[in-house]
Amino acid sequence: MAVKGKIVVLGAGKSSSYLIKYLSNWSFENQVGLIIADAFPGALSNARTIVHAEAHCEFILLREADVFSLEDAVMQGTVVISMLPVAHHYGVAQACLKYNKHLLTASYISPEMQALDKEVRLKGLTFLFECGLDPGLDHMSAFDLLDRIQHKEEEVISFISVTGGLVDPAYEGDNPWHYKFTWNPRNVVVAGKGTALFKENSLIKKIAYKQLFATVRPLVWKGKEELEFYPNRDSFKYQELYGLQMVQTFIRGTIRRKGYSEAWNIFVQLGMTDDEIILESITTYASFLAHFVPGNWTKQTLEAKLNISISDAIWEKLIYLTLDADIPLINTRKTAAAYLQEILEVKWALQKEDKDWVLMQHRIKTVKRGVEKEYRSTLSVKGENSQFTAMAKTVGLPLAMAAVCVYENTWREAGIHLPSNQRLYLQILSQLRREGVSFEEEEL
Repeated sequence: MAVKGKIVVLGAGKSSSYLIKYLSNWSFENQVGLIIADAFPGALSNARTIVHAEAHCEFILLREADVFSLEDAVMQGTVVISMLPVAHHYGVAQACLKYNKHLLTASYISPEMQALDKEVRLKGLTFLFECGLDPGLDHMSAFDLLDRIQHKEEEVISFISVTGGLVDPAYEGDNPWHYKFTWNPRNVVVAGKGTALFKENSLIKKIAYKQLFATVRPLVWKGKEELEFYPNRDSFKYQELYGLQMVQTFIRGTIRRKGYSEAWNIFVQLGMTDDEIILESITTYASFLAHFVPGNWTKQTLEAKLNISISDAIWEKLIYLTLDADIPLINTRKTAAAYLQEILEVKWALQKEDKDWVLMQHRIKTVKRGVEKEYRSTLSVKGENSQFTAMAKTVGLPLAMAAVCVYENTWREAGIHLPSNQRLYLQILSQLRREGVSFEEEEL
């Protein structure tokens, strides 16, 4: 039987396992073609083990930095999903415009992408961004809850939404950071760059990157204070989208295990997360460390350099990374952030049978006739193993489901969009519940 069209998936990396599995099953059931393209043969090999045996699936090896290779994949589809690194999205968007293809991705809308809105609308195409976990599922679940609160005619006075990609505590092992990489390591290393903007108790707050990890707040989870969160990016740009311009508090944040941020702040203060300046002649962990902390690597040396007091718990985290070891580095010419990432990928690797943990929570306070109420909506998802992770599930499934909506035209809207349309997000949330991704709600 001839297929009725094709969906193209660009990128078969860490976050694509559930997306590929879901779409391959759908491809088989609906006689729709599926193309999976990646620049790495290993990623394509892994994808081959995931797809439905009878799905109409093709695999394309992309040639890096070859625009024609990318266009060859794009031009064959009806809907294109980009799971590639952010730097490639603009090129994908240009190819989609050239060949009149709809585009979906989990990434934030950049200013250069937003500038394409007029052209996308004129061509009648749908470009959907921020449709993964965070951003993505955070938007959709918040819109759904806020819709229901609005029907009760309650006034929202505080909105806090936090998300974290963590490790199931049972699989942390001896890692004192209580953290392992469950998604793109680079994004973790450069997290928080820029300025965090948010509103708290009617005060507008602006926190520079250098101060960000010293301003964490506790997050109580099931009666325990084992988690924390720090404000994430510019919260203000979402206030109007959420219809919450008048609230006293509006914060979007990132969850980590308690103590993580204080230790990570050491790297920030030393300059180890800089991603702009290329360092020369860094050949080992020790030479990388010596670039920032000359001399003996002791707690006292570090305290003197940074003029701060370092707790034993923080020092334990730093020692665990063996930064002073003569372990060779792969490359001798890259940024500090790239070197740090290489080191962390060894110690923070998710082992084959490890399980990750995605936690998301909205805390919304309302008032009606002088009576205050707090709503808590919580998503907690555990992964199966290092391939089928909770992160891949919560990033990939919303995107796969949105792609089906666009392909089947149960939702399409010309232009650049987020998943803020009720007709779209109610479909996705309903389907996610059938896949075991659902929110538990409380009224306090």
